[in-house]
Amino acid sequence: MKLPYSNKLPIDRLGRCFDDTTNAYKFYWFLAILDSILENNTTVISTKELAVRMIADAWYPLDYFKLSFGKQDGFKRIAQSISKKLIVDNLPNSSSLFSQLQSKLNQKQLEEIYKAVYKLLRWVPYRFIRPFFKSELVGVSDSQINNHIVHLSNSNRAISPYCFNSGEIILSKDWLEYFQSNQVILRDFLKWNLVKYLQKHNPNVVGLTEKLEKPIQRDMKLARQFWKIYLQNNSTKCVYSHEVITQSRLSLDHFIPWTYIAHDQIWNLIPTTKNVNSMKSDWLPSLEKYFDGFVALQFEAFHFHYRGKNKQLLEDYSLNFCASLDDIFSMSVKTLKNRFKQQILPIMETAKNLGFSYPFVYKK
Repeated sequence: MKLPYSNKLPIDRLGRCFDDTTNAYKFYWFLAILDSILENNTTVISTKELAVRMIADAWYPLDYFKLSFGKQDGFKRIAQSISKKLIVDNLPNSSSLFSQLQSKLNQKQLEEIYKAVYKLLRWVPYRFIRPFFKSELVGVSDSQINNHIVHLSNSNRAISPYCFNSGEIILSKDWLEYFQSNQVILRDFLKWNLVKYLQKHNPNVVGLTEKLEKPIQRDMKLARQFWKIYLQNNSTKCVYSHEVITQSRLSLDHFIPWTYIAHDQIWNLIPTTKNVNSMKSDWLPSLEKYFDGFVALQFEAFHFHYRGKNKQLLEDYSLNFCASLDDIFSMSVKTLKNRFKQQILPIMETAKNLGFSYPFVYKK
């Protein structure tokens, strides 16, 4: 992926900032800079602000979606500590997590986050701009590298994106204008490199591109239509609580939590009550207790809509099982159960390994 050209700046060196990346810190350092520029439009940014922005951006993939950043990552523990300090508002129209941290935590708590993050950043602000001075740093020992980069960045402000002041970075005017003009492309470039990095550490995880930031507004109109029509014609009990589900109490549950699977396909959605759905949250359900009921309900609902000529509501099944709707309709409950096992069991094991809570068992 190529970055926009500039006749003033060494863009090729910016493109090398994510070469040979061994941890995720540089991605979130650059993302924090772009976030600050977008909101504040200033050349001077405090390292405290950048540290808090970094962990705010990393919280979603790490603690909400439970991805791995690799063995060398130190962000995970800090991200988990945020969840103990406040209840994060994840609604699509809520303010950014950075803003929530600023408004809901006291100064002492923010200072604790800053200190925890900055322990991990001894090298990052300097190593990020190391590609801009590759030839000048040949032969410099690790113990001296930071001091050399500080000197080089202060002496070559036309080349380096920023230089250093006490507790701050200072962006050059030309680089600030470049970052402002190319925010969208630069974010895409960053995320493209971040996804490549995450794929190495999460090889069996689905939907990585959907797990980099706060969930967006989702469209479940088709799924609601699917289950409302079914419930209007069939008396149905909740798989978990065995309570009769009514239209007024209807809630749609992701059997495998959305925070892992990151899609709203109907084959993974079942009706339940609002109370039970709230209790289950993002737990993985007990397969021993609920898998048979889940498959039976999916089987009955599929057949109901197939016979009712509502095939436009069934395309998710065809995509999931790589089979025609006619072939799925001809499957017995036993065959469909085996197909679901092949699909769900590996997903559940990966989700458990990432730290999703298991098993959810309904208790009245």
